[in-house]
Amino acid sequence: MRTRRFLLTSALLFVLALAWNGFVHLVVLRAANVSVQHLRRPDLSDKLWLSLVVTACIVILFAWGYTRFARDGSVKEGVRYGLYFALVAGVLVDLNQYVLFPIPASVALQWFLGGLAEFTCYGVIVAKLLPPRPRDAASGPRPPA
Repeated sequence: MRTRRFLLTSALLFVLALAWNGFVHLVVLRAANVSVQHLRRPDLSDKLWLSLVVTACIVILFAWGYTRFARDGSVKEGVRYGLYFALVAGVLVDLNQYVLFPIPASVALQWFLGGLAEFTCYGVIVAKLLPPRPRDAASGPRPPA
């Protein structure tokens, strides 16, 4: 049952990630993304499958991470986890993109803010759909929050 719940949550997050990123990048941040379009790979459409694999990996790691670190399963905890994940991803991706490529800081900032909103929403979803397992007394006390 737990595996099925994990897979269903990951599948839901995958569909939401595709919809979210499509809306954010093609509608909300369209002008910002046009400003860096010249930096994209000329064969980007050939790599679409890889983008889908990366998206699937990210949502699976997000859900798995929540199952490993969740303590009480509250929405507040889900929001905190989502924000933490977004901060890590933002530094690894958005800040790094800004350092490596000649993109405007405003574009990187918009991508970062979009990621904060995205992963915060995902945190709420996993908190609702993947409650942590109760710990048994033999495993000892949980570390403080």
